[in-house]
Amino acid sequence: MKNFTLLLLLIATVTITGCKKDKDEDAGGIVGKWYLHSYINIVYTNGKVTDQSSQTAPDRSNYVEFKSNGTAADNEGDQFSYKINGTQLILKDLEDGEDELYEIRKINNSELVIFNELVQQAGSDQIKYTTETTFKK
Repeated sequence: MKNFTLLLLLIATVTITGCKKDKDEDAGGIVGKWYLHSYINIVYTNGKVTDQSSQTAPDRSNYVEFKSNGTAADNEGDQFSYKINGTQLILKDLEDGEDELYEIRKINNSELVIFNELVQQAGSDQIKYTTETTFKK
């Protein structure tokens, strides 16, 4: 019986210590300076793609810096506060007080991918704007 209990403890210890988070699942923290790498904009009208554009940043001049005190600033001097709730990133513009909601699609030590969606009604048409933005450290 002692051997059986020891065997169960050994298996439990190996299982617990052997589990390791996948690197992409490890948030790695959002704190730091993130440089715009690329973005994809897609516009849908009544559920159909009506416009699509993408671009890769030519240099590292566009960035956002997240600080550990819950504030952020971009290269144009705009100031934000931010909160992370699960996979949601909520940015509040400190000048106009408006919130922007993003879904964090990927975050690790070198890459941050966020997604934003805005739906508007234009007469009888429903217009949906989506943007997926990739930042690199």
